[in-house]
Amino acid sequence: MTDYDQKALEVKWQKQWQEMKIYHFDFASSKKPYSIDVPPRYASGPLHAGHAVHYTHIDFAARYKRMQGYNVFFPLCFDVNGIPIEERVERQLNITRKDIDRHEFTKLCSEFAQKNIATMTNQFIRLGESMDPSIYYQTDAEYYRRITQISFIELFKKGHIYKGKFPVNWCPRCMTAMADAEVVYSDRTTKLNTIKFYFIKPQDEQLLKFHGIGKDSHGVYIEIATTRPEMLAACQIVAVHPTDERAPWLVGQTVKVPTVEKEVKIVEDDAVDPEFGTGLVMICTVGDKEDLNWVFKYKLPLEMSIDEEGKMTAITGKYKGMKIEDARKTIIQDMTQNGLLLKQEPLAQNVGVCWRCKTPVEFINAKQWFLKTIPFKQLVLDASDAMHWHPQFMKIRLEDWVHSLEWDWVISRQRYFATPIPLWECESCGEVVLARPEDCYIDPTIDKPPVENCQKCGGSLKGCEDVFDTWMDSSISPLYNTFWHRDEKKFKQLYPMSVRPQAHDIIRTWAFYTILRCTLLTDEKPFENIMMGGFILSEDGTPMHASLGNVIDPLEVIDEYGTDSFRCYAASCALGEDNPFRRKDVVRGTKLLRKLWNVQQFIGNITKEGKPSKPKKLQDIDQWILTKYSKLVTSCTKQMDVFEYSAAMKDIEYFLWHELADHYLEMIKGSLYNKENVESIQYTLYTVGLGILKLFAPFFPHITEEIYHDFYKTYEGDASIHLAAWPKAVLIDEEKEQAGETVKEYIAKIRAWKSEQGIALNAPIPALATYGPSEIITRLNRNGPIIFSTLRYPPTHVFIPGKPEIQETITAVEPVFAKLGPTFKNDSSIIVQWIKTHQEELIMKIESGKDVLISEIPGIKTKTKEALYKAGYLKIKREVGLKGKKGSTIVSFDGYYVELERKTP
Repeated sequence: MTDYDQKALEVKWQKQWQEMKIYHFDFASSKKPYSIDVPPRYASGPLHAGHAVHYTHIDFAARYKRMQGYNVFFPLCFDVNGIPIEERVERQLNITRKDIDRHEFTKLCSEFAQKNIATMTNQFIRLGESMDPSIYYQTDAEYYRRITQISFIELFKKGHIYKGKFPVNWCPRCMTAMADAEVVYSDRTTKLNTIKFYFIKPQDEQLLKFHGIGKDSHGVYIEIATTRPEMLAACQIVAVHPTDERAPWLVGQTVKVPTVEKEVKIVEDDAVDPEFGTGLVMICTVGDKEDLNWVFKYKLPLEMSIDEEGKMTAITGKYKGMKIEDARKTIIQDMTQNGLLLKQEPLAQNVGVCWRCKTPVEFINAKQWFLKTIPFKQLVLDASDAMHWHPQFMKIRLEDWVHSLEWDWVISRQRYFATPIPLWECESCGEVVLARPEDCYIDPTIDKPPVENCQKCGGSLKGCEDVFDTWMDSSISPLYNTFWHRDEKKFKQLYPMSVRPQAHDIIRTWAFYTILRCTLLTDEKPFENIMMGGFILSEDGTPMHASLGNVIDPLEVIDEYGTDSFRCYAASCALGEDNPFRRKDVVRGTKLLRKLWNVQQFIGNITKEGKPSKPKKLQDIDQWILTKYSKLVTSCTKQMDVFEYSAAMKDIEYFLWHELADHYLEMIKGSLYNKENVESIQYTLYTVGLGILKLFAPFFPHITEEIYHDFYKTYEGDASIHLAAWPKAVLIDEEKEQAGETVKEYIAKIRAWKSEQGIALNAPIPALATYGPSEIITRLNRNGPIIFSTLRYPPTHVFIPGKPEIQETITAVEPVFAKLGPTFKNDSSIIVQWIKTHQEELIMKIESGKDVLISEIPGIKTKTKEALYKAGYLKIKREVGLKGKKGSTIVSFDGYYVELERKTP
């Protein structure tokens, strides 16, 4: 038996597993592959507790499938592209990417990412994750980017890619286009400004009776409420709802846009919200998606008042070059001075912001590369239907997103640290020259095109400076993992992948884009299952953010409690649900690990002579626990198959604590001491002990490995418990299970009664007989040795079917001191002594309805005629016993009775 030191054994096995290389995918194996499309962890910073739980859930699946005999493909991988890394480098060095050479900037990004990768790799090791470094990848590597580029080339040739000038989401901070899925929404309070738009022509005085119409020395005006006065220069029309009472007077009229020399028409449109502001809306190019809808509807000119850097353009006149916030303040000041601002009021607003830097998103009219999305909405839905979603309700989120899509996916970005778009364009006619797939990976800002000049007009070719959206890389992870365009045989073996684990917040990005692109390229869904994780919140239930100071470092938790204890908390988090971090579940884990250790030490001590053979006959109680264990294995296997880890852990934990430790082990200790049914018990202990260890192995890899090597490896032969076979049901006997439950409940009730009576659990009790229904008595009688040894019954104890004929008898008569003393003073001691020495006489008289007069007691001076019992000077003790039998008492339990030898007073 070794001393228990959880942290030391974790360090030991983390080192040994790397040396043993037991988690490597074997390409030569005949085992069925189980491939996991691991979310490549973003290399922008170390893991927090939420990431740790998510990757630990994935590890549960990997370890479980290995034990089921699969050849598990579980790559260590990192996402090393895109804006988040660029943004952190820019902030760290206080620069923008345009301040230095493009390639020098990407080198800085790569160095920053590599430092984080080293940190996170160590974190994964300490978390006990069984990732395979032999199939490692990172998305900025040329071998990965090559696949991204080839996938683009194939989609281009299929006619699914195009370039167009179109208003796109734009982040002024990151200075790049963004897809709809990259826009998140944030609540803020802004100012709603009500301003004057004067009519060009004189107006009828009757118009002034309507709300939102006013008049001053400059003329009659309409009132328009806006949060974006800086966009006035891009105002193209004003709209009013057709049912608005002002519509007949206003539609067709012309008004002057304040702050700029511009006149616009008033139209009617049923998309106007009559309840917002004054019910009149200015339509600009382009403030939001609704504006964009109006642009297409009315064929409005796309005049942009904001440029790519978030500054005002020339059409805004004197405000040109100002940043958006500065321009807004200046325009409001100018309108106030000129009497154009009627009022300002606070307004709660839900604003679209960049998913990374949280800067409010603008619309910029720019040439971008697009992947057709709208024509393939049904294709994505059909592919989704062909997958198994866990939990199922998460599928609705993808369906809602697909149905809401209105625009194609803009896949080009005006950044540096990402995969280059593999093409050149003619500077004269715009003809596109694609890279050849066999030449990829290429960087068109450095590498020469496959032809010297434009094949259409002979013009010069310029390499594309745009890069791909980072999701263009991430969404081909199933293709890269399965060796698409690298090894056709391996691709057919591994594609589609077995499972995609991911968080629910990127369903509309990673899940959607992966399903779209992989299905377009292969005509097959990318994975069989999709496992959706939830968020881990801070301990108070709020989202974890570094700015709030509530981010939980998993390594700090591990330093205090150990990895397996942290994994216990991870196992308690149900799939797809958001869970606050619960330190109590980590503490619970430490107690559970200690219990597992102690139970296994007991089992190992009993089975230390070797692996027991199955005896010809197993005693009932062993068949009971083997049936309970087998049913646990069956249910747990079903739960693990569908990623219901929290339910599986709950059931395994309950079995260990309550069925195995609290009941079975307590019931067989006496038999072992008495050397009864030892072979049956040893076989059962070994079978259940090893089996329960295997059930815990995916969750608690370190302690289970240590125990396996201590007690089982010599006999089982597997190099690691994580390479051992997942347990199977060994015995299911419903009748023996019911019999065992009867014995378990009987023993538990008697032990509870002993505790209530202050009797030590290992102390003998003078139990003469047990009475009960014949079925229960038969079960108890068949398990007499277990009952006798556990409860310390005498060998003469008998089990008798039927309900005993019982009666209540007086067993003792006791004096009531509180009443005797004050009443009889010195005589009270004589009375008390007489009561103690005349128990049988008193009991007989009271049972026959008679009593004893106090004056009849010898030596009493008082002449009172009071009777002892009737006057309340006696307390009667009664017990239930067998009718007509003295010297025993009956204790009643739910369903049966136990006769005990009565103690002589």
